[in-house]
Amino acid sequence: MTDAYKGRRRPGENRRRLVEAGLVEFGLYGYHGTSTGRIAARADVPQPHLYANFSSKRALLLACAEDSIERLCALTEASGASPEDLLLLVQLIAAMPDNEVGPAIAPLIHELSDLYGPTEFTLLTQLGVTALLAHGSDVSSAPAESSG
Repeated sequence: MTDAYKGRRRPGENRRRLVEAGLVEFGLYGYHGTSTGRIAARADVPQPHLYANFSSKRALLLACAEDSIERLCALTEASGASPEDLLLLVQLIAAMPDNEVGPAIAPLIHELSDLYGPTEFTLLTQLGVTALLAHGSDVSSAPAESSG
């Protein structure tokens, strides 16, 4: 095996890394507070590879949302949700009024709400807000970047 080959990732791994990084970045900073550069850096993937996998930042957000909502729908109890999924849920709810991403996000949130019911969905969102508050110092110290 050559050195050049050792450094290559398996097909789909960059995409997976970008979704995982997007989950964290969008969860902490929201859609408009997150840059594709920061997502690519967190994923340890060159930024052009982000656009090779996703047509836009919006497409990456929707992939993250679908991945996260799918995991949350598979849970039997809200308390089993990962902090990253909870953080993203809060940011997705906050982004629902946004004209750019809201129309695509709203059906996912409603699906999750219908699945959990009002009491458990409220618990899920409360856990998300608690997780966001726990990361408050991380959010306030985030570098200011453009949202592109």
